[in-house]
Amino acid sequence: MGDLEVCNKNELKQTILNTKTPLVIHNISSEMVKWTLTEWQEFIGDDQLPFRLGKNKYTQSPQWENTCTIKYLQFKDFVEQSTNSNNDWLYFDYKHLRDWFVNKVDLRDNMVWSKIGFSEITLEDSTIWIGSKGAHTSCHVDTYGCNMVYQVYGQKLWLLFPPEENLNSTRVPYEESSIYSKLNFFSPNVPDFNGLTNCHKIILNPGDLLVVPHKWWHYVENLDVAISINAWLPLPEDNIEHIRESITALLVGGVLKDQNPDCQQIILNPNMIKEMINSQDALIILSKKLKECKVTNKRHKPEIRLEKPESEITKTNFPFVSKIEKLNDQEFRIFVQGQSNRFSSTKQSISYQQGQFKEISDFLEVITDNEVISLIMKKLLEK
Repeated sequence: MGDLEVCNKNELKQTILNTKTPLVIHNISSEMVKWTLTEWQEFIGDDQLPFRLGKNKYTQSPQWENTCTIKYLQFKDFVEQSTNSNNDWLYFDYKHLRDWFVNKVDLRDNMVWSKIGFSEITLEDSTIWIGSKGAHTSCHVDTYGCNMVYQVYGQKLWLLFPPEENLNSTRVPYEESSIYSKLNFFSPNVPDFNGLTNCHKIILNPGDLLVVPHKWWHYVENLDVAISINAWLPLPEDNIEHIRESITALLVGGVLKDQNPDCQQIILNPNMIKEMINSQDALIILSKKLKECKVTNKRHKPEIRLEKPESEITKTNFPFVSKIEKLNDQEFRIFVQGQSNRFSSTKQSISYQQGQFKEISDFLEVITDNEVISLIMKKLLEK
């Protein structure tokens, strides 16, 4: 730990902001890492927390958020159910600390971002993830920023793929700033993964901090009761992504505005039903970001160069930082087969596309395709 305490924080910060591959910073000390579940229970208290409830069974499609139910539990009841039930998983996920635990001094004092050079990142910028074994986030890309994830309790599996890897992307279900993969990593149909390569696999332990570079695909699953805290770092290329997301919001909103609530519940991620941006606001953001791009001539991703190669900095200056090794083809096949073998051969499918809504879903997938959005953006920037 002494190496982290005496390292050049600015150099470490620039390494994190500029990395093109996932990194793990090991053994970052914090009082939170020492907390037991009993201490977490004392810290959280008797508040009723909304947990997403999913199933530990085979599903044909990923268990999208709009196929899950919400169950309100006190933390002590969450721990009890996580211990006694193998049929379900529970996830209090992507919850902003400022909305739930803003007055918790112990939590505020234990934010670790300043230890790696990001003193400007605070509790107000962070989110918490509390889940049981099996709780998972379907494979997706975050369109904005660089993601830092600090593991404080339990173990969490991460699979990461570079942005150029074809993971059968979709904008249905639609969530602003998230692009999902149709591949089901929790209960996979093994042939669907043929030809997929470049998988980087890591199991995070308490005290580990993972850096997920911009637009890397990631699938995340709890291996036991696990708690983590994360924050996104803004990047210069976010300006372009705001343009792309505003175009996407206009297209999705235009198609769904006259559809019935049942259709919207199928197409939209649950948080978007209330938070879906209206066309006027999307146009305002789009116009602002287009002007900024034209004025600053930032039509392409800016190149930020380090004084030393990334590999040299990681190995020489920061011995507590490591890259995540890539699985070879055989290792990846064994992993996918193991994921599939966990569940009964009695296949029960949960589908998020039914009847007439499939036509709308298919249309949305076409008009929100990456090539379509890129062409629209190009034409707008030429105006």
